[in-house]
Parts: sequence; structure tokens; C-alpha cells
Amino acid sequence: MKKYTLLIMMIWAGTIFAQEKISLDNIWDLPSVSSPIPSPNGQLILYSVSQTDLENNTGRSILYVMEVASKKYSELTTNVSDPKWSPDGQQIAFRKSGALQVAAFSKKGSNYKLGIPKMVAKTPQSNHFTGHSTIKNYEWSPNGEYLAFVAADTKTGNKRTNPNDPLVVERTMYKSRTSFSDNMLTRIWIVKKDGSGLKTVTPDPFDSHSLSWKPDSKSIVFLSNRTENPDHNYNNDIWEINFETNQLKQLTESIGTEHDPNVSPDGKWIAYHATKRPVNTKDSPPENTFIYALSIDGQKEINLSKELDRRASGVQWHPEGEWLYFGARDRGSRLIYRVKQGVAPEAVVNKKGMAGGFNFSKDKMFYTFSSHKHPTEIYVANLDGSNPQRLTNHTQDWVSNKTFSKMEDFWFSSFDGTQVQGFICYPENIKSGTKIPVVHRIHGGPHGMYGYSSDVMNEMLVAEGYAVVFINPRGSTGYGQKFADGTYQAWGGGDYKDLMLGLDAALEKYAFLDKDRMGVTGGSYGGFMTNWVVTQTDRYKSAITVASVSNLISFYGNSLYQLLIETEFGGLPWDNYSLLWHFSPMAHIKNVKTPTLLLHGENDIDVPITQAEEFYIALQKLDVPTRFVRYPNEGHGVRQPQHRDHYFREIMQWFDKYLKTLP
Repeated sequence: MKKYTLLIMMIWAGTIFAQEKISLDNIWDLPSVSSPIPSPNGQLILYSVSQTDLENNTGRSILYVMEVASKKYSELTTNVSDPKWSPDGQQIAFRKSGALQVAAFSKKGSNYKLGIPKMVAKTPQSNHFTGHSTIKNYEWSPNGEYLAFVAADTKTGNKRTNPNDPLVVERTMYKSRTSFSDNMLTRIWIVKKDGSGLKTVTPDPFDSHSLSWKPDSKSIVFLSNRTENPDHNYNNDIWEINFETNQLKQLTESIGTEHDPNVSPDGKWIAYHATKRPVNTKDSPPENTFIYALSIDGQKEINLSKELDRRASGVQWHPEGEWLYFGARDRGSRLIYRVKQGVAPEAVVNKKGMAGGFNFSKDKMFYTFSSHKHPTEIYVANLDGSNPQRLTNHTQDWVSNKTFSKMEDFWFSSFDGTQVQGFICYPENIKSGTKIPVVHRIHGGPHGMYGYSSDVMNEMLVAEGYAVVFINPRGSTGYGQKFADGTYQAWGGGDYKDLMLGLDAALEKYAFLDKDRMGVTGGSYGGFMTNWVVTQTDRYKSAITVASVSNLISFYGNSLYQLLIETEFGGLPWDNYSLLWHFSPMAHIKNVKTPTLLLHGENDIDVPITQAEEFYIALQKLDVPTRFVRYPNEGHGVRQPQHRDHYFREIMQWFDKYLKTLP
């Protein structure tokens, strides 16, 4: 009897703890955890947890408050974003339904709650493209009496009320990322916390954004490009406005561009990250940014991170103003550093993975972190990064019964001796002598980076029996400025060689990879490179190209990114025609034999769908097996849950069709 009881218990336990593969049937159940916002006294944090609702093609988020000491958390409200504590911790502001709202925060017994929210200002947004680093933020004034925010002025612009009316165009940036630009100006506004006294503090014909208060609660520091033609350059400078006197002062006048200014707690310095080259792009700049501190009068500028050859961003002051903290990518990870005058940058979060948004109390650092088998959660540590502890556990239920891939990195020597890093994910416990198909993924950018992150695409492919190889070729961030400049005037040059040699290195190192069943895929610049790859080699049996560039000459004129081409290829197309055409996949289209699937958003203006159309029609004429999927109402990337579900299924089915059958 005991024997049978034990057997039943073993079967029951095996059922309870059975592992399931990561698939389209369960990836939508994975929660997404936002960055932590500590209260002024550091005892509480605000954060949101979002969940996809596939059936209703939408998402839902819950705003929580957590006691740091006990890790107990309570639900406050739903479907709000960007919460911020008032300086006294008695109120919480947030965005909801296109407006800025404020609600009282209180505790009764062990329960926390919000009062009835009051709308203090509508916050309409212009769709005019001012650059990916533009921050349309809002902030409480240090005295807690005002909120300053970035929003569009609806009295400006030329948006058509009737789509049948002619559209008169008189500027270069007449398109936005998904439609025509509404040309509304983005301005800095202030409003009292009770909703009275609304006014703009930048009533001029320039876009202004990325604000930070000075401690006097009268002056605001912000970014604005006030050159003669802001469409033709990327030259944000730092400005200061006193909203009582309307006195405007320019604090920087550099040939590069400044990003994300933050005034120090004592009001004596402004921290920011910046580039210094005269030509750069609003999309994917090749130049690394460094952390600078500028005296409040604009007279003294110090490069604090010059000893760190990495792309720095997200700079924040500690509340007492001694240290500056920032993030930077490094060899497949994103680390958090701190720096101060006279002390070189030191990594305080230095683990294989992705350290995300971070904030501070007087004596603690709060941040998000994710890695290969661990989706994003919130952590707390001492200010030097010691004694890290996980505060949230929202993804644990999802992770606990899933089977993950095995992940490793490898390094190889490229054609010119440059050391390049690659990664591989593959199934655990592959039987000796087994050969499995390979998917080679190529990142976007070109100045992107793969690494030690939680990636459901990799996991779904591995769960279906594939190995996934992904490489950071020259051009990638995280390896220094010289490496990032490796794509200059040669998309498809050294980067292509790195990718091919990296794949060869993986084939040599991992005997279970089947060189006769390999596929390639990538999006954006990764889509460009996928198109380039299939024009240069027949080694792949299948290709999937997403939001891809096929013709660098036509791309210059019909996309948002004239500055990208001018920066990456050193000039204008009519002065550089031969070079741009040489590195356009369309120039070599007759070489393609690889069955190719094209996926593209119909409203994509970052990389217009015409780029996919050119490639698709050519492949059809050449009788190359091809399929073209167009996603309506989608821009650069597929975002609607039901479209994403379809997108993933197309990828799986296309690779299965050509790679699951033995040659």
C-alpha cells in the first residue's frame, strides 16, 4: 500500500511541477514590470505591472505601491502611466486619457489608497518627429506648488480637418513616424497643482522639451533646437527660462547635441549626456554620448565619463547631489555606473543582464534588472550597488514552470583581427550526434546590441527545436567608439563579414548546428542586413526580413531619416550615388535564391513599406519563393497584440517550412 501511495504522490508531484515550453500559447501571460519610483522618504515605491489582453487586442496595467521594508504591495489604480510623488509625499500625479491628473495619497490602517483624481491639465502631443531621445516629460516643482510639463500647442500646426483637402508642404520633416506631421509645436507649460494658472513658458516658434526644475521653483531648464532650420540638423542646446520674468537664457552652444538635462539638488550644476560631432542623426547615432556637468551659468563644462569608452545615458543625481548615476551598454549587458568630479566612473550594477530604469532615496538605489532566464523585476541596493535584493516577484509564477534555452556567449577574431562577441541559445540535453536547424538573428540600429536579456523570440524558436545564433558585429554599441564607427560608409562591409565569420565560428564550436538548415532574420537595419545577406550568399535556406531597407537612395527621400544617411555615408545621395547604390540590396537583387518572407507595417515611415515593396516585386519577377505580409495601422514594429500574434506565427511557419525538412 505504501508503495502505491508513494507512486501516486510522485505522479501528482510530476504533474504539478511539469515544465512547459515557451510558446504563443503562453507568452501573452508574462507580466511587464515598470521602473520603480521611490517616495520622498524612501519607505515606499510606486511601479506598474502591465499585462497583454490578446482577446481584446489591448493591454491593462495596475499601479502598485510597495512598502520597501516589508515588500507588501497594494493596488492603487489601473491604466495610468508615469506616476510621480509630490515633494511632500501626500499626492501622486500621473497621466491618464491624455491628461495630467493629481490624486491625494493616504494610508488607513495597513491599506493605502488614492483619492478621487483631479485633472490639472490636458497634455496633447504633437506627432512631429523631434528625435528618439526627446523626452516629453513632466515634473513637480521642488516646492510642490506647480507641475511643469511638455505638451503640444493645439493652436499651432496645419493638420487637415478633411482628408480630401490638399496638403501643402513647406518643410523637410513633413512626415511623422506613422503619418503626415501635424506640425504642432511642442512647448513647456506650467500649471498649479489645483489646475489653475495654466500657461506656456515657451511661446516661441521652436519645439521645446526635456525639462528639469531649478531648486528655486521659478526657473526651468530644457532642450530646444533653435537653429535656422531644425529639420536639417540635430543640434539641441540647453536653455533656461524664468517663468516669472520670462527671461530666456541659452546655456550651451555646441556643434553637437545635448540630451536629458538634470539640475543638481543644490542648483549649481546641470548634468546631461551629449555628442560633439557636427553631423549626427535623430535615429541611431554612431557617436557615443558622454556624461557632462555644466555650471548653472553655462561657463564651465566637464566631461565626467571620458575615461569610459561607452555610450552613456539616463543620467540622474543622487538626492544629495554628490554622485551622478547613469547607464551604459557593455559587451551584451547594460550596467549602472556612478561618477563624480575627480573620480572615474565605477560600475555599481555589474551583472550579465540588463539594468533598466533607476531612482534613489537618500540611502538606497532602486532599479529594474532582467537576464536570460529572469524577466524584469525591481531590485534595491546600497548606493554603491552592494547588498542587492529583489523587491518584486510578479514574473515568478510564469517563469517557474517554463523550460528555457541554454545560453552562452563566444568570441571570435574577425577578418582584420577585431575581436567580436556572439551569443547562442539552444535546447538543453541535445543527444550526441544530433543536428538541429539554426536561425541567425541580426539586430537593428545599426548601433544596437544583443546580449544577456530575456527574449521570448529566442525562447520560442528554441522550444521548437532551433538553435539561435546572434552576433554583435562592428557598428554595435557596448564595445567602444571605434567599433561603433565600423559601419561608416559601408553597411554590408565589415559588419557583413563579422556576421558570416561569427556564424562560421559558431558552426565550428557547436557540432550540433546543421549548416545545411540555416535561416536568417532581422528587423530595421537588421532587415536591411537580411536583404543584403541573401544578395551575397546562398548559405541560408530561408530568410525573414522585417521593416527592412532595400534601396538606400530611395530610402533617403521617402523616410524620416535623411540625417541618418548623411551621417552614416558622409554626405548627400547625389554626391554619393555610386556608394549608396553599391550598398543597396536592390543593386544585387539578381543574386537572390533564398525563399524570403517580408513583414512590414503599412504606416511605417521610419522605413516606409515602399522599401519592402521594391524587394518583394523584384523577388516575384525573379521567381524566388516569397511572401509579403502587410500590417495595417502599424508603424516601425508591430505593436497590436493580435498583429503580434500573427507576426510570430508567420515567422514560425516560414522557418518550419524551409528548415524542418532534411535536405
